[in-house]
Amino acid sequence: MEEMGRSVLQKKKVTDLDDIRMGFHMPPFSSVPHLHLHVIAPASQMSIRSLRHYGPQSYWFITVDKVLQQLRTQNQVK
Repeated sequence: MEEMGRSVLQKKKVTDLDDIRMGFHMPPFSSVPHLHLHVIAPASQMSIRSLRHYGPQSYWFITVDKVLQQLRTQNQVK
């Protein structure tokens, strides 16, 4: 999913891949009942509302990197 997200960003001509956020909403805060990846660019221009939902301090959002790390070390996502 991360590769597909990066592919979409390239097709959309996003050049600063350091200014993106990719991740998932954590249950029970998922608004739809299926797994889907959020790809946000440029992250530096997110609104206050977007930061609340997708930003680094969000309780509802977990990045791809954190998901992969938790799966490797704990075999689950918390």
